[in-house]
Amino acid sequence: MENSPVPSRLSVPRRYVVFDNGTLYLNDVGTPEEGDYTCYAENQLGKDEMKIRVKVKAGASPPQIQGKDQKSLSVHYGETVTLRCDAGGEPPPVITWISPTNRVIAPALDKYQVLNDGTLVVQKVQRFDAGNYTCLARNKAGHDHKVTALEVLVTPPVISGLRGAAAIRVSAVQDQPKLLDCVAKGTPAPRVMWVLPGNVILPAPYYSKRMAVHLNGTLEIRSAKKTDSGQLTCIARNEGGEVKMVVDLTVKEAVARPQVRGPEADGRSLTVGNAMTLNCSLEGTALSHVTWILPSGTPLSAGARLSKFFHRPDGSLLISNPSMAEVGTYKCLGRYVGGLMERTVTLSPGRKPEISSRYDAPVSVTNGEMLLLHCQTAGDGVVLNRPQRAGRYAVLAQPRLFGNKYLHPQGSLIIQNPTQRDAGVYRCTAKNAIGVDSRSTFLNPVCSGTPSPSRDRCK
Repeated sequence: MENSPVPSRLSVPRRYVVFDNGTLYLNDVGTPEEGDYTCYAENQLGKDEMKIRVKVKAGASPPQIQGKDQKSLSVHYGETVTLRCDAGGEPPPVITWISPTNRVIAPALDKYQVLNDGTLVVQKVQRFDAGNYTCLARNKAGHDHKVTALEVLVTPPVISGLRGAAAIRVSAVQDQPKLLDCVAKGTPAPRVMWVLPGNVILPAPYYSKRMAVHLNGTLEIRSAKKTDSGQLTCIARNEGGEVKMVVDLTVKEAVARPQVRGPEADGRSLTVGNAMTLNCSLEGTALSHVTWILPSGTPLSAGARLSKFFHRPDGSLLISNPSMAEVGTYKCLGRYVGGLMERTVTLSPGRKPEISSRYDAPVSVTNGEMLLLHCQTAGDGVVLNRPQRAGRYAVLAQPRLFGNKYLHPQGSLIIQNPTQRDAGVYRCTAKNAIGVDSRSTFLNPVCSGTPSPSRDRCK
């Protein structure tokens, strides 16, 4: 309190002192002394009061910035980063940010934003945003500063996973389209361009009637010409560096497409035990090689052998002693400069034999006449025809003479001059790997005259 009389006694410090004239003296004022104070006055005539509100003002203090131990910060290219500047002081300090180019950053820009608490926000960080950012905190008592080094992380470009220069050889067919890939990756996304012979530059994207460079970097030649032969260079660049891929392009004359002798898809019935040859004759002057693909997926090049299989030099496939395990689809592939030719051959297991010959029982024949018993079969791969006579069990498995009987290669049985001795049941059996079928016929020779006592011949 200004102009207040000093108390007579100050030997003992007190927090509050009231003078005779009613003045209140506050010793060593601090924040606890803030608040409302009421003075009361009273005599015989009445009383009165007065209220005073005391507010303690702090003394000025210079700014202090917290978190100075964080001196660097890393951020990926294209991301948003925040730089903090937590400053205290009395009165509250004013925050100012200085960019790496030593320019004051305005509080609100498209690129930068300074928040109320002094935090700096940098939008979509670029390579040039890297550097030292300085935060200045000022008030009337002094100032403080903090420097944060910002590192922008970038990934140098790569083409098809390769860093640095790369070279490849590529061929194209005249008057045919050709695609040359240039897959470039990096952070930020690389910019791609193609440099053609004659130093012609095509950036991505680029489109014309003859050529196009797509957004992914692929060069499309819509109709290749001999003049397109030469070195073509794909260049990928970003803030992290540059990489090149050199393509040595050779445009070849178009060749006649190979032709398949016979149908491109064929079906065959497998005969168990009998060697089979699958043909794959391709006519063409530019065939590089022919490959057979077995049903198991195993490739077989020309001249190669594998178990029962032999790929002959003429392109055919020989299957020795085949069984049911060789049933399936076989592919013949013929490669040439213009593409790939394919022919498929499917081996099926065949059918169960079926004997079509039927006779009304019994079959009668006049003694002395020749008898022909047919045993015709419908089915693939019949390996055995066996007419036999019940009782004697005479088996005829091969074309041959057996007394007065002859087995024809087609399966028919010829009986010359049949007699009562030839009477009986004859059974024809046909079988293959799929199944079996049989037919029975009863033969009854009839005498044209009086039977002889021996009952074998007629008189």
